[in-house]
Amino acid sequence: MQRSDAELVKAACAGDVDSFRELYERHYRVALGIARSRLFDRHLAEDAVQEAFATACRRLHSLRNADRFPEWLGTLCRRTASRMARCRSNETPIEHEPAASSDGDHHAVTEVRDAMKRLSASAQEVIQLHYFSGLSYDEIARVLGISPQAVHGRMQRARRVLARRLSRTSEEGPDR
Repeated sequence: MQRSDAELVKAACAGDVDSFRELYERHYRVALGIARSRLFDRHLAEDAVQEAFATACRRLHSLRNADRFPEWLGTLCRRTASRMARCRSNETPIEHEPAASSDGDHHAVTEVRDAMKRLSASAQEVIQLHYFSGLSYDEIARVLGISPQAVHGRMQRARRVLARRLSRTSEEGPDR
């Protein structure tokens, strides 16, 4: 029988390290999706997640509603990733993603990444969590503290914006 987040939080606050490990394992994928939606770099996102979980571990006793652990962790992760993004905004980005197999593939990956970066933060987050972290609308809704219908609406708007931007890019061609 799987224990609830609230039960795990209470046990972790009482010093049960295995309970915090279980929270970590349960919510890592979501936290990584949130961080990647802000940082667009897998390795930096992993660092942000580690830092967010370290903060959560130190401040777990301050969480008033143990049932809201996923939302609280998401907030910690967003803040950490946003801070890291601001710190590196003046640096030249290092590409850590796997290289595409051809120039055409590389161009397509670059165009999608650029279009994603121009989405609103909330749109980036739902796209990242659904398509790259594999979460369902219900899971995303729980983590973000919104309804599944709101997730659906954000996804629809984000897809339309991405489709418009990518069709404009394809019309312009790779040599813009």
